Amino acid sequence: MNIKRPLSRAVTLAAAGLIAVAAAACSSFDSILEVQNPDELDEGLIQNAELVEVLVNSVIGDFEEAFDDPFVWRGSMFTDETLTGINWEQTARLSQRIVEFDEGDADLMFSEISAALSQGDSISSRLRTLLESPDNAASLATTLIYAGYSYILMADAMCQATINVGSEFFQPVDLYAAAAERFAEGRSVAQAAGESDLVNLALVGSSRAHLNLGDWGQAAGMAAQVPDDFRWYANYSDTDPDVYNVLEARVTGTNHSLGVTPTFVAGGAALFDDQTDKTALLTDPRVQHLPQWRLGHNQLTKLYTPKAGLMMSNYNGETFAGGGEPADLERATDIAFASGLEAQHNLYEAMLEQGGNEADILAFVNERRAVGNQEPVDLSGDALKMELRDQRGRDLYLAGYRLGDLRRWLRGGEDMFPSGQHPNEQWGQYGTATCYPLPLEEYEGNPNLEVP
Repeated sequence: MNIKRPLSRAVTLAAAGLIAVAAAACSSFDSILEVQNPDELDEGLIQNAELVEVLVNSVIGDFEEAFDDPFVWRGSMFTDETLTGINWEQTARLSQRIVEFDEGDADLMFSEISAALSQGDSISSRLRTLLESPDNAASLATTLIYAGYSYILMADAMCQATINVGSEFFQPVDLYAAAAERFAEGRSVAQAAGESDLVNLALVGSSRAHLNLGDWGQAAGMAAQVPDDFRWYANYSDTDPDVYNVLEARVTGTNHSLGVTPTFVAGGAALFDDQTDKTALLTDPRVQHLPQWRLGHNQLTKLYTPKAGLMMSNYNGETFAGGGEPADLERATDIAFASGLEAQHNLYEAMLEQGGNEADILAFVNERRAVGNQEPVDLSGDALKMELRDQRGRDLYLAGYRLGDLRRWLRGGEDMFPSGQHPNEQWGQYGTATCYPLPLEEYEGNPNLEVP
């Protein structure tokens, strides 16, 4: 089932004139923020069904705005997914795993996700008090679930975070726990509303939150309930610049600036520098890229331009090796941020962590390898674990998963972040950053914090 929500980021602008998002301090994740702002909106107006839709769409829109940029694009440069060819020094440093708290990328990551998170909590609180029957309202279920996904983005990206100008520093595990709370409530409301797609959206989010919390049983139990063909997209458009998918601009024109890393390039790291045509090696439809590297915006970085991956709405499954034309990343390319396939990966990773079940895990791995036109393998133990992770990376390529995955595995004691010599030799060795620090702007603008 392919679920595509209505375009909504532009609607956020209309909602901004109707409400003010709460900036109240939050000291606990035990309950949703209670938000009151009677001077901004006549509460009688909120009973209008059309206005409720605008409020819900503002939550969806803020999430989608944060998702493609900064989360997917700038987040991928911290990982072994993408390289940047941008001739901007601080953006280049992201590709080197170097980021400073007083630079714009850290501020953009934190502020954009904070806006989505606060909007989700604020509107959820307002709907709970203003709807006639909130406990079975699809609108409330939607805002709760999107709030949960915003907490996941924050946990995946940030080293630590404050919430709504509060004084407390929340670690990633705290943020995943907050996400799990919102998914649980959102799922309950969606079930009462008879909204099975929203239930599945909450289940996928719950499995991801519990996977990151190390709660293998809960992660597996939630994931097992999701239909294999379920998908839910962040939506973008080619008619309105405010809702373009930013990845399109990064792979297009003379100033193109996005490339595939040696981890995922056809033929692997050993063939990365070789500019011979790699068409014959481009057999995996999930990670297709131009057969030869080219220089982009900075005229320094070797860029194998990626095509639309499996989680993209215009993915066509074609390969260069098979004589096909893999789809381009386009302005209107939607990105699935929750799917039955992700749920399956969450399930089998949780099963592996619990121990046993290797025959089932191996069968799943070979099923995914078949999708990538790869021969079956017979693996166990650590080799099976690494192959499962490789297939997850291919299935979910460039869809906003890799940074959270690498950080989860790092918490488990395994560092899979890129290291050593950077593929752009002029940049020297990789740095050691694994997350975005709380930015200077938060320290300066939050009266409860002191600048370090």
